Amino acid sequence: MSHPALRPETGTTPVPQPPLIALLRLASLTCRAGRRIPPAACTVIDPAAPVEDLVVALARLLPGALCRRPVIWRPGAEGRSFDEDWLLALAAALDAGDADSTRFLLGRRAHRHAAPALRLVVARLDARLRAVAGLADGPVTP
Repeated sequence: MSHPALRPETGTTPVPQPPLIALLRLASLTCRAGRRIPPAACTVIDPAAPVEDLVVALARLLPGALCRRPVIWRPGAEGRSFDEDWLLALAAALDAGDADSTRFLLGRRAHRHAAPALRLVVARLDARLRAVAGLADGPVTP
């Protein structure tokens, strides 16, 4: 029997999400009851860490890094929450090297002390997902 949170609602077709969001939703299911990690711990993440480790680190970092508890929807949900769209915008700004947008996005949502760690984890995760997908440029977004 599959876990109810992993099944989409009856009568709906799962909506494909960007890999960053799809993986974060799955990781968030297991990390909600787990311990949070301090932002400083993210600076020691291996640059060659597998995608799974990076997405778990992001799921554990987000609740303490953002000024409000993040809203991450269940896997298979249609659309995206504001926080999920914000993460995609952050990944796109980081990938484009847009320092002004990155600073704005982090400044509006993240605690000042946590912004560097959040920037690091999202940038590494997006780069790893692009490498896995075989994309040379651009974030892994629709």
